[in-house]
Amino acid sequence: MSEQLSENSAEETEIVQESKFDKKQKKSFLFKIVLIGFSLMLVIGVIVAAYYYNLIYGNQLPGRDKEVVVQIKSGSNLEQITDLLVQNGIVKDKTTFKWVCSFMKYKGKSGQYRIPKKVSSYHELVVILRAKQEPVKLTFNNFRLLPQLAAHISCYIEADSLTLIAAMTATDFLDANGLKPECAMTLYIPNSYQMFWDTDANSFVKKMQAEHKKFWNEKRLERANKLNLSPTEVYTLASIVDAETTHVPEKRRVAGVYLNRLKTKGWKLEADPTVVFAGGDFTVRRVTNDMLKINSPYNTYLNAGLPPGPIRMASVSAIDAVLDAEEHDYWFFCAKVPVDGEPAQHAFARNGAEHAANARVYRQWLNSRKIYK
Repeated sequence: MSEQLSENSAEETEIVQESKFDKKQKKSFLFKIVLIGFSLMLVIGVIVAAYYYNLIYGNQLPGRDKEVVVQIKSGSNLEQITDLLVQNGIVKDKTTFKWVCSFMKYKGKSGQYRIPKKVSSYHELVVILRAKQEPVKLTFNNFRLLPQLAAHISCYIEADSLTLIAAMTATDFLDANGLKPECAMTLYIPNSYQMFWDTDANSFVKKMQAEHKKFWNEKRLERANKLNLSPTEVYTLASIVDAETTHVPEKRRVAGVYLNRLKTKGWKLEADPTVVFAGGDFTVRRVTNDMLKINSPYNTYLNAGLPPGPIRMASVSAIDAVLDAEEHDYWFFCAKVPVDGEPAQHAFARNGAEHAANARVYRQWLNSRKIYK
């Protein structure tokens, strides 16, 4: 009996040991399954991460042989920006680009941006597009009419010429600057200015207003006051000086002649460029007696004092020439016969007889060249 119990006990022990071994095997198997699963997930994760990393940072953009400047209009959404980049050959896959933009939280930004040819990843592209935009250099000078100036400006900033003209001639804006419509040009001082491409018309004229105030510093205002002229009047006279001569060294002398006439009661300005402006034909090379009779407030042969406003954009050299005009006793001047290789210049006279002699020489030259208008 005891032997049978012993045998049963041994069998039970074996069963228990086998059960424990099976459990260990099961645990080991499950561990292997989990390890394999985890490894597979890790591999898949690495593959997916590498895929998306490559989408963002990899060479995904088409190759280009030159840099491209893009202008993103104000209010453009991501779809419009994407289309613009596709049109410019910068982006090829719209879906990927928009996904990267979403990942980098870029929703769009107006302005002008320069995309170097070496940019090859969406990440680099988005960094450029959401950075501070590159400023444009706007230079203007020598424009005759405000619409011409507006058309030129519209080539450098987002605002179109019609919107610019509206802002330049807005009654409230002119009133705030103490200007009449015919004097609107006096607000624009020829120079080079830096501004952003997405500048609108109102922001542009406000910047010009600030630059105008900066230009008319205390020193210039003091000189204008000594001449008993406002900055607008100085600019208007300077525009006539510019129309008379492009030779900078004689601008102070020309300004002196006109100031002598303005100071003398009963003496009209009698400036030929104002007659040309009144006639509206800017191709005229010779002012005739018939032109002197044009009925216009700009005709200084008929009207005393300065014209209602400038006849063109005045240069800084002409403005300063008026403010620092040469003091002399010249009252007349006319063009000299041109000499090859030399700038056009004028003959100045102290009296009518001297002037008549100078004018006769020049008229004979015009006649010899058959220049009658």
